[in-house]
Parts: sequence; structure tokens; C-alpha cells
Amino acid sequence: MPENTLSRRTLLRTSGALAAVTAAGCLGSEDEENTIRIGSPWTPDSLDPLTGGSYLKRMGITETLIDADYDAEIAPGLATSWSTDDATTWTFELKPDVSFHDGSTLDSEAVAGSLERAVDSPGLADLPIVDIRTPAERRLEIELERPFTPLLAHLTRPETAILQPTAIDDDGVDEPVSTGPFAFDSWTPETSVTAVKHDAYHGPEPSLETVVYEGIHDSNTRLLKLQNGELDMARILSASTIDTLESDEELAAHTYPIPRSRYVVFDTDSEPFDDVRVRRAVLHAIDREEVTDTLLDGETDVALGPFPSSVTHWANEDLEPYEFDPDTAASLLADAGWETESSGAVRRRDGTPLEIDIWTYSSRPVLPQIATVIQEQLRTVGIDVSVATMEPGAITERTQSGEFDAFIWSNSVLWYPDPDRLADFFHSTETVMHSGYDNPAVDRLLETGRETVDRDERKQLYDEIQEIVHEDLPIAFLTDYTNVHGTTADVDGYRPHPIESTYGLESVSI
Repeated sequence: MPENTLSRRTLLRTSGALAAVTAAGCLGSEDEENTIRIGSPWTPDSLDPLTGGSYLKRMGITETLIDADYDAEIAPGLATSWSTDDATTWTFELKPDVSFHDGSTLDSEAVAGSLERAVDSPGLADLPIVDIRTPAERRLEIELERPFTPLLAHLTRPETAILQPTAIDDDGVDEPVSTGPFAFDSWTPETSVTAVKHDAYHGPEPSLETVVYEGIHDSNTRLLKLQNGELDMARILSASTIDTLESDEELAAHTYPIPRSRYVVFDTDSEPFDDVRVRRAVLHAIDREEVTDTLLDGETDVALGPFPSSVTHWANEDLEPYEFDPDTAASLLADAGWETESSGAVRRRDGTPLEIDIWTYSSRPVLPQIATVIQEQLRTVGIDVSVATMEPGAITERTQSGEFDAFIWSNSVLWYPDPDRLADFFHSTETVMHSGYDNPAVDRLLETGRETVDRDERKQLYDEIQEIVHEDLPIAFLTDYTNVHGTTADVDGYRPHPIESTYGLESVSI
């Protein structure tokens, strides 16, 4: 190709770049060369970390007191160190020479103000924080009403982002002035956000000058924009796009496991799933290998328990798997009194057919497909399944307010890096899954785990919890989760984060 000739892709990339930059505020041509454009499913609907914190932190605009590292473990953030003797009073030392995007200096008063606002919000109101003190300019103390070891993990959450005090008023946050490697520049609500390099960043100087984040719901549209050069990174693509990405020399595929799971939640308070034998029969009747091979292109593992061992050491790797075994499923159903007159016929007990409803939602498109496969597989052991797809909020409302049979869900099992996340699934009064599961032994173990500082002791406690719920099976974990992202081949230094708390753009160059 002659030296001064532009390829079609280069032309497309240039035109797409100009359009995006114009919308973001007419950046110069020099900045365009160091601009990364990211397409993600979630639209930016707020500049307040309490409601829009995830994308602000991922872009590198905001930072938190504590971080999660690339091993999904607690790591220093704006705090360089911390200490506690009893998990009740925590002392944090702040990193020196940190400046906000407006040039003012980070100190303990600013950190305390942001944290006090965060812990007063609904999402963090359950944290047992009773006082936040500032004994020195770079020292912070947090006092709890009871021992609570997961505090550090909760301080990684994007809602706890540290903002310059004047960025916060009674109406919320109009501009997120924080300390990250990129400073907020402009936004179009529900559409895009632009950030620019923070020249006084306290860490390594970013190579990128500009970051443009675009909310694009449809994964096919994200892929097309990547192929056309309108994006440099397209996040959360389907596994079926891997071959497409890998076959294009100008693109790159990034696949990696994350601590997210697809699972079935049973209503353990009502028939037929008030009987653990029926719950176990369902899991034995589902060919999860078929699900991963046919619907997930073999890129994801069958789940053993809630935590994938490929991501976190908190997984109990000694659990006995529920193998695909229709004969065992049939035997369990018969033991529970559900009989059948012939192969393939719907089972009955006391004249009542074994009919169940399974609900799921379509914003994660593979879930309805999984539900359909399960419907077919359960039919072979005599369970008649009806599948209904509805909005996630409708499922939550209906499971909270009345009886149901089962629903299929997908969620992070470690979105803050601590195994106390299991309480959201299995604690009798704190669960957000609404299975009706109530096991006092599990409650006690969860509560003891929160008060235990020693890491090895905690591991034993959470291993035991996983063993118990694996037997009781209020939730049947189906598959682990593999993320797929696409980038252009000239994106260098990108490293996917296991719990997706950052895009790591301070280390990326184009």
C-alpha cells in the first residue's frame, strides 16, 4: 500500500472517531490518536457514584479507598495500608501526594465526607459503621458496632468512590471530581461519557489522552461498530463471536473467567421444591455439558458450586459434582412420591401432575435458551415445564410477594471480593434470592465468618457453608461464566479484570 494511502478500515475508524470526538467536545487531531472508544451494554444514566458508580470507576474517573487486584483479592487503593485488632475499629493510612482532578489535595476529611454519604445510602445502609474519624490529615478511622471483616471488600464498591467535597451538594453530584487517572469531561445522558487524562495522577502517567464510553445495549451492534472502526473495545460479546474476532487480523479476542454464575433458584417453601429430593433430581436431569457446549460454545465450565475455582481460592473444590444422570433423577422423584405410568409421561402424586413454571429474563439472551433446553430435558424424567420470560424487576417482585416454582438468574457471586457474598444467596433473612431457604447452621457460619479475622479460619467456615448448601440445594448452580471482549489489534496493554471493577485504562495504549 502506498505510504499516504488510507485503508478502508482506517477511513472508517477516522470518520467514527471524528463523530465521537465532535460529540464529546471537539478534541484536536493530536488527541484523537490517543483516544479509546469503549462500547458496553450499560448506558450511563448518572454522574453520581451512588447510582452510576460502576462505569465511573471502570473508566478510571473515580477511585476508592480499597481496591481489588487481578487475583480478585483486597489491595491498596487510596489507602496504602490498614490495620485492626478485633475487626471493629479499623485504621487506614492514606496515600500521600494525591490530588483531585481540580488540583486540590486528598485528605482524610474528604475521604470521610464521601464515605459518610455512601454509608447513609440505601445500598450500603446495612454496613455496621457507627463512626468515621479523622485523627490526622492522612489517617482515617472507621468504627463498627460489631466485628465485620468484609468491611474492606465493601470499601472497594464503586458507591464508595472518594469525591472532592465541593462536588457533592444536597441534590447529589453534577460532576464527579475524583482522583482517578482520567477526569470527567462531558457526557450525553443515556448515551456516552468522555474523560480526559489527569495530568497530575498519583500513579503511572496514562498513555491515553481521552476515553469515550458509549452505552450500546445490543451486542451485535457493539460487534459491528468494532468491525467498522467506530469502537476500539466492544465489551460483553457472545461466545459465538470469538471465531469472528480471531479470524480478523485487525481485531483481538479477550476471553477470561469471571465470578459470575447462571443458576436456578427453587422455592423451597412450596411443592414440589420443598422436597430436597426433587431439587436434586432436577440437577441430575439437566445435561449441563450440553448447555455449555451448544449454547456457550464450550467456552464456559459446568459449575461445581457458587465460586469458580478458576477465579478465587474461596471455592470449595472438594464438592462432589451432580452428574448428569436421568436414572438417578427418576429414582429420586419416585422416592418423593412422584410416579409415572410410562416413559416420558408426566409424573403424578396423589393425582396431581408434576407441573412447574420456570421464569427467566431476556436481557441476558442466553438465559431463555437455557430455560428451553432445561424444559426439554426435564420432560424426559416426567416433569412438565412451562417457561415464561419477563423483566428482571417483575421476577424479583413476584418472588418476594408470593409463591413461585423456580427461576433462572445470572449474577456475580463475588462482585465485592469477599465470601460473605454467600449471605446474599443463603442467609435466611438477608438473602436477595428469595428461595425461602432457612438453615440455622448456615446462618451461624455466615455470621461467624464475618467476625473472623484469620484468613485460614474463614476459608474453613466458607468451605463448610458451601458443602451444606451443596447438599440442601436451594439454588442449583448451572454454569460458570466466561466474558468475551473484542478490541482492535492496536490496543496494547489491556488486561481484563476478574471482577470487572476497572478497565485498567491507565496501562493501555493505542
